[in-house]
Amino acid sequence: MMSQNIREVRYSGIANPSGAVALSASHFIVADDEDNLLRVYNRHLPEKPLQTLALSAVFKGIISDGEDLEIDLESAAEIEGTVFWLGSHSTSRKGEFRPARHRLFAVKIKADAKGNYVASPVGEIYTTLIDDLCRDSRFDRYDLDKAKKTQAKAVGGLSIEGLASTNDNELLIGFRNPLSGGEIKKDRLKNGKALLVKLKNPFEVIHGLKAKFADPIELDLDGFGIREITRYKKNKYLIVAGPYHENIADEDHKKEEGKLYEWSMKTGKLNALKRFELQGLNIEAAIFYSGDDETVQLLSDDGVLENATGFRSITIDL
Repeated sequence: MMSQNIREVRYSGIANPSGAVALSASHFIVADDEDNLLRVYNRHLPEKPLQTLALSAVFKGIISDGEDLEIDLESAAEIEGTVFWLGSHSTSRKGEFRPARHRLFAVKIKADAKGNYVASPVGEIYTTLIDDLCRDSRFDRYDLDKAKKTQAKAVGGLSIEGLASTNDNELLIGFRNPLSGGEIKKDRLKNGKALLVKLKNPFEVIHGLKAKFADPIELDLDGFGIREITRYKKNKYLIVAGPYHENIADEDHKKEEGKLYEWSMKTGKLNALKRFELQGLNIEAAIFYSGDDETVQLLSDDGVLENATGFRSITIDL
């Protein structure tokens, strides 16, 4: 990255951070897409997590641990003290259906008298997001019924990696894949547009009511999908964009680097933040702390790095 206002630290304990939110001015909670655990860190102490919260203990008898049972948690968003968490909704690497990944759920996370964080469930787990979208003709063009049976990083596959709140207590759901439009060149989709879905009634769906969606939103992220989206002002969002595919360099393709964008939901204006380079990073989470909407902490999923025992955190001043 090329900026004078960058601070990099390394946290230990996990290597695959995904969704994360701030719990206080000094603490954040983060998911790892390899298990069903939430970990609390002190942002100023880049060491092992202070606490580990098991979702199987929060949703007893509903969320289980074990092989093929990971939710593949990808993003989180807070609405008035309630934190929503989202699974990838993707298949396995072999294209096998994974029902455990089709989950959107909410928890309250509060500190007890000893300063330890405790999570409690809010409502039930919403498991029919893709089926509900398939029943809505406005989303027919994305062929989500086919996508949910296609490997996540293949052309037309399904992978959801972004979740953000709106000023009206709704949720924006950001898709890494599928992309809309574009053309196939050398077995890869080029110039596709990223999909955002607005879920208008998140609190109702976790209490068993029918989902309500706004019209689909498409964003031109230079052919990339959404790896993370986070609201940091009333109607402004930071978007981390990246390739929908495996992103492995070969004789036909170069390795692609992620990009940052600023997007206004009110005006639709989209700006690439070209002064920040994400070279060598695999950003999957963006955290803003209360009272500071000009500084963002970005977490890199470093699980692809050989012998990784932690992850990198980059804090930048926007």
